Amino acid sequence: MTLTLTPLSAMAGASFRPPEHFGFAAALAWVPVNDTEFHLTAHHLPLAVRMLGGMPRLGALVHPAFLRRPAVDGQGQWQAGYRPLALRTHPFVLSNRRGGRPIDEIDVVADAGLVGPWGMPVCSDPAAGTLSGEMAAIRNALLAMRNGAVKLSAALELLRIAGVLVPLRDPAGQPAADLTVDAARLVALDDGAAAALATRSFLPLDLAGALVFSRRHFRPERLPQAPERAAPGRPEAEAGPRLAEPADVVLASLEAMNFALDGSDLFDILAIGDLSDFAAPAPDEGEPANERSPAVAA
Repeated sequence: MTLTLTPLSAMAGASFRPPEHFGFAAALAWVPVNDTEFHLTAHHLPLAVRMLGGMPRLGALVHPAFLRRPAVDGQGQWQAGYRPLALRTHPFVLSNRRGGRPIDEIDVVADAGLVGPWGMPVCSDPAAGTLSGEMAAIRNALLAMRNGAVKLSAALELLRIAGVLVPLRDPAGQPAADLTVDAARLVALDDGAAAALATRSFLPLDLAGALVFSRRHFRPERLPQAPERAAPGRPEAEAGPRLAEPADVVLASLEAMNFALDGSDLFDILAIGDLSDFAAPAPDEGEPANERSPAVAA
C-alpha cells in the first residue's frame, strides 16, 4: 500500500480526529509493534518479523489472509481486542527531517482524511508551530516507538543470526516476506547459543517466546511447513524417535494453551479449624523473662 505523506507543518492551522474505522489496517497488512506492547499484542494478534532497510522489525500481521479471525469486521470496526500504538497514532508518522520545531518532525497520511476543520487542534499556536497537548502526546508516542524499534531490532538480529527465524507461507503456499520463530529450531539451540542470546539481555529469548505464543492467531496453512519425517529404513528412522525434553513439550503446546490469573487464595485459612497446632510453644517457667525471645514474650 502506497501512502501519500504531507508535512504536518503545512496543516498547522487544521484540526484532527482519531480513526474510527480501521479498514485501512487490512491494506497495511503489517503494522509495527513497540517494545512496551509486544507481550499484550501477542494475546490478540500474530507477531511477525519483517526486514526493513536491512534490519529486522517486529510487527503484527493484520491481513485477513493470515488470521484465524479477522482483526476488522465488514464495517471497518476493530474487533481484535488490543490496538497497537501504530494504529492509535494513525495517520501520523515521524519524518526523517530535523527542524527547530517539533511539528517539523511529523508527517501525516493525507489520504486518511483525518486532518481537517473538525476535531482537536494540531497546534496551540499555529503561527509558531507549537503543538497542542493532544498532538504533543502523539509525538511522544511516535518517538517512543522509534526508540523501541531500535531496541527490538538489535534483539531480533540475534535471533536471525541464531537461525530460528523462518518465513511464513503466503496464500500461494510460497515463503512469505514475514518471519516467525520455529519452535523446533529454538529448542535445538545448544547451551552456548542459548547463553549467547541472553548475554546482554533476556529480550531476544523473551521475543522468541512471544512470537511462538502468538502463532495461535495464524491460519494453520500460513505457518511454516513441518520437516518431513524420515522414511522407514533410513538411518534417522532406525535410530528411533528422539526423547522429548521438558522444554519441547512446553513449546510445542504453547500455541494451544490458555493462560489466566487465578485470584483465589492459596488455601482457606477459615477451613483449617483448630489452629492450636500452629501456636508457639509455651515459655519455660524457669526461663527469665528478659531472656525470652520477643515473639514469645509478646
